[in-house]
Amino acid sequence: MRLGLASTFPPFRGGIAQFNAAAVRALREHGHAVETVTWSRQYPDFLFPGTTQWEPEKGRGDVEMPALLDSLSPASWSRTGRHLAERCDVVVLPFWHAALAPALTGVAKSAKKYGAKQVWALMHNATSHDGKRMDRILAQRFLRQVDGVITLSEPVSEALQEWSPVTLFHPLYDHLPRGPRKDEARRQLGLGKEDVVHLFFGLIRPYKGLSVLLEAMNDLPANHKLVVAGECYGPWEPYAELIRQRGLESRVLVHNEFIDDNLVPIYFSAADTAVLPYTQASQSGVTAMALHHEVRVVASDVGDLATTVVPELTGRLVAPGDVQGLAEAMAQPWNAQPADVKGAFEQVKKRLSWSAWASLLTQQVESALSEAR
Repeated sequence: MRLGLASTFPPFRGGIAQFNAAAVRALREHGHAVETVTWSRQYPDFLFPGTTQWEPEKGRGDVEMPALLDSLSPASWSRTGRHLAERCDVVVLPFWHAALAPALTGVAKSAKKYGAKQVWALMHNATSHDGKRMDRILAQRFLRQVDGVITLSEPVSEALQEWSPVTLFHPLYDHLPRGPRKDEARRQLGLGKEDVVHLFFGLIRPYKGLSVLLEAMNDLPANHKLVVAGECYGPWEPYAELIRQRGLESRVLVHNEFIDDNLVPIYFSAADTAVLPYTQASQSGVTAMALHHEVRVVASDVGDLATTVVPELTGRLVAPGDVQGLAEAMAQPWNAQPADVKGAFEQVKKRLSWSAWASLLTQQVESALSEAR
């Protein structure tokens, strides 16, 4: 099959870029021809809350595919759709933020105009995280232009049920190398061998519940340490003030910056648990990283996070916003047998592999093409 993807790819930074790169690798390994197009301009600067949209020491000159798509240029939307339609039978357009929905809508219209057999939406979210009414309207306009909808979680499918979506899953990231030994990773981060280390990883946004986690840390013994690793999208001061108020300065290590891929394994190797105290979620790339590194997760029972948690083996679930419940889940010893834990991680990795994901996606698309014929 000839597939086309117009989206963000490295050296744009972030989970969506990594997801798309892994998806293309898996689809090509299954024998499909995949044409990729990325942005010449993704988010306008006034809409981007971080410091840069690029991986460290990278920029536009490092883009290795056609960068035809400008989020603010309708002419580029038409060019992108035509480019893909001339080279592909099916166009897949990943959606994760409503700011990009007008561009994706334009690409979908153009691709169909110039002969693409089908256009599919790959919906990471039903709308933007913390989305407002206009975000929902923009997402719906986009969905009206596509022939099929794929999601990565049941909650997103439920929110989009009028579009009859196909529900897949978020595969586990496997492109990262394994990290150093735990004691070496901790040495590099300034942690002790006897510390109980919890990791909060990824972009810091209100819905990710860091304030809940800091309150839970206040209820834990002094040997419990928290590493916060990720750039804060918004003001950091409220979190800093909470750390000061609770006297956690010596127990919370803050790396308020984007974590480059080559450093990610160090953080997960140092951790006893990855903590995801999210107040809402669809699915999470952080759980995908944690499971790849065989680090247990303590997560809020929101979205599809439960699908990767085998109780007491790969992790624990708590109610969102429950400070006491979160503290108890973080403090409770893990007593399962090592062989059982290893087996549980292996089963999850097999079930949520990129190969399985690519196979399911192409089966759905091929079935839809056959019905259309």
